[in-house]
Amino acid sequence: MKSAEDAMIYLFQQGDENAFATIYHLQYPVIYYYARHFVPDAQDARDITTETFVKLWKLRANFDNIHKISTFLHITTRNACIDVLRHKKWKAGKHQQLIQLLMEDEAMIARNNSPMAAATRFVHGLAEGELLSRIYAVIEKLPPQRKAIFKMSFLEGMKNGEIAAHLDISVQTVQNQKTIALKFLRMIFCRSQGLPVVRRTPLAHGIPVERRRRSAGVLTEESGGQVA
Repeated sequence: MKSAEDAMIYLFQQGDENAFATIYHLQYPVIYYYARHFVPDAQDARDITTETFVKLWKLRANFDNIHKISTFLHITTRNACIDVLRHKKWKAGKHQQLIQLLMEDEAMIARNNSPMAAATRFVHGLAEGELLSRIYAVIEKLPPQRKAIFKMSFLEGMKNGEIAAHLDISVQTVQNQKTIALKFLRMIFCRSQGLPVVRRTPLAHGIPVERRRRSAGVLTEESGGQVA
């Protein structure tokens, strides 16, 4: 004679939603707090727990007792938590890289009285979350293709060749768009904080590089972020 638990597991295997709901209500608190043991963010823990139960439902035919269900839930949750923590660590590294790139301006940062040195001191005074919010807001102002390339490269970690293949464009176009986007973000960020905008006019054959580039229809810092 089957026990009530055996009967519930049998119904669960057969796709009975009421049986699944019973298991869910019994196991959810345990699995949620198990996830919180690994990840500090409550929403992350809720998302992981929910996704774990979705996986359990899809694989329900494989479980013929509550012990196997519990083991699956714990192992799946632990692995998901590890993935989330790895992704957060990777993302934090990409954010730091982006901040450094936006503040780079060759040797000018080393000059204490330079505009970019002032920008760098300002940035260091901001909380990272506030700084990232401002950076993301500026990224959204980029033209669609440039924004997509920038996000794929600096936020998703894709290589130039991967981006080029994904968007069906040349690798050189990807590199050019990344360079233009960085210059535009530096300019907009400095202006939004009331900081001087760096203007460099190195000469090439006696003609300022910015003027030569504008004549070719390329975005420069001095053109206000617009293509001439």
